[in-house]
Amino acid sequence: MPPAEQDRTGAAEPDIAVVAPERDSTESAPIGKPHTSATALSRAKRRRTILRSLELPIAVLAIAAVMSAIQFAGPAILDNDGYYHIRWASLLRENFPHLPAFKALPFTTLDETHYVDHHYLFHVLLFPFTLGDSRLGAKTAAVFFSSLGIASVFALLWFYRVRWRWIWLVPLVASSEPFLYRMSMTRAPALSLLLLAMGTLLILKRKPILLAVLSFAFVWSYSLFPLMLVFALAYSFTIYVSERRIDLWGPIASAIGIAAGLVINPYFPKNLGLFREHLLMKATGEYPVEVGVEWYTYESWYMLVSSAVAFTIFFLALIAFEYRDRIRDPKPLFFLIVSAVLLLISIKSRRFLEYYPPFAVAFGAFTISPKLERVSYAWLQRTRDRVIASIAAALVVVIATPVCAVVFFQARAEIKEESSPYEYKGASEYIAAHSAPGATIFNTDWDAFPALFYYNPDYSYIAGLDPSYMYDRDPDLWKLYDKINNGDQENMGQMIRERFGAAYVVTGNGDSDFLSSAGDDPDLERVYEDPGAVVLRVRSADEPHPAKEEKDNESEQQ
Repeated sequence: MPPAEQDRTGAAEPDIAVVAPERDSTESAPIGKPHTSATALSRAKRRRTILRSLELPIAVLAIAAVMSAIQFAGPAILDNDGYYHIRWASLLRENFPHLPAFKALPFTTLDETHYVDHHYLFHVLLFPFTLGDSRLGAKTAAVFFSSLGIASVFALLWFYRVRWRWIWLVPLVASSEPFLYRMSMTRAPALSLLLLAMGTLLILKRKPILLAVLSFAFVWSYSLFPLMLVFALAYSFTIYVSERRIDLWGPIASAIGIAAGLVINPYFPKNLGLFREHLLMKATGEYPVEVGVEWYTYESWYMLVSSAVAFTIFFLALIAFEYRDRIRDPKPLFFLIVSAVLLLISIKSRRFLEYYPPFAVAFGAFTISPKLERVSYAWLQRTRDRVIASIAAALVVVIATPVCAVVFFQARAEIKEESSPYEYKGASEYIAAHSAPGATIFNTDWDAFPALFYYNPDYSYIAGLDPSYMYDRDPDLWKLYDKINNGDQENMGQMIRERFGAAYVVTGNGDSDFLSSAGDDPDLERVYEDPGAVVLRVRSADEPHPAKEEKDNESEQQ
């Protein structure tokens, strides 16, 4: 039997199971029997090539089926920011190639003069999904990008012919419930996972020019582009400890691409200021205002349990990892470094848990599969040993299958519990009918901005996307805004009119300190209400107040 085709991972795929015995070239084949050499080998090779070429499309379809089942478990666009992304993408498409003015957040560092779209390429890729129903388009886009992102990590296993890669596909998809939840958002992380997986392949295959181009594209797609440089540095470190030589082509190529992407940018040089703001805002983990929940850490026990499959594979891979194997194959060490770095930043902030699970599984695949490949199975010749091995394998399947199923159904349940996508629809329609485009609307909840922008993109709002943007622009104004929202400010209506110039207030419908205080404020009049939201009109300074007139009438009667 000829030696099997084998990559440095140790994963082998034999060319053919049986080889015909050698025969003298002068000997002719028996009459009526096919010649088995060249034709049979060619057919077998062609068959294997076709089957191998179908693996990635089949994987993408399988992943898309899972992500669709999760995504369409409920009607909402997952995560508030998804409403902003799909609406802004539609505005970009309508004005392309020109950049439309962003006037929605004049009280923040994202005002019309300083606005930077640090998801620009992601928004351009959303163009096809803005044709027709934007809500449906946003959900379909989430399935599309998440499927490609997860499949791109599977493609690494496919490219390096990792044995049992189809078994590894299951934990790639269902290793973590928070991972599936975040992959279901209409946001750039799924695209960035795709870019990181592509960058990993280019780094491992030493393609500096393509890596620089990909790093350039990453800068235009998402603000976490420094991760590409981290991956390149991880490879350089891997090469140094494996071969005791310095190899910096990867970090240099990535740095050149990043620098080019920052300078050759439709928002240059404003994008440099926003990147600095993001870096200072989030690097320390100490926030002057209460930011979005994704920037805070998970509780350790919840993080461990909700991503139990990813952590189990990671720790098993650590046990199987052998440092001395780094010389023969550096990839397990590279994936160990990368997944460890992603784990550390995931502990700091939950938003990075969208990267750790797939790369933890990749670390397991590149580490454990070669070990199993080299195991001797001679001991399975006895019936008793085969029964023991079968029972052990069955137990693994019986335990792993329900765990992955639980992860899947938990993700579906999260989608079902999302707020109605029409929560602010009625309030937005009322405002559009009673005020002119460009008017300032006082939104009491900064995280309600994306939904309000989705329905009325031609209006201005007080805060949105991140409260730090308003705080960095004017800390004192933010403090006033926060006091009003908490119902702690006297003469709220007057402050809203004079300091913010707003004619209407939009707030969620329910028990809140703001609504309790607003009910006693003569400058605020409730003009619209539905189960989702309440709209209050801010009376002008010279407008007579009913409460005051009633009080004056009582005084006159007395």
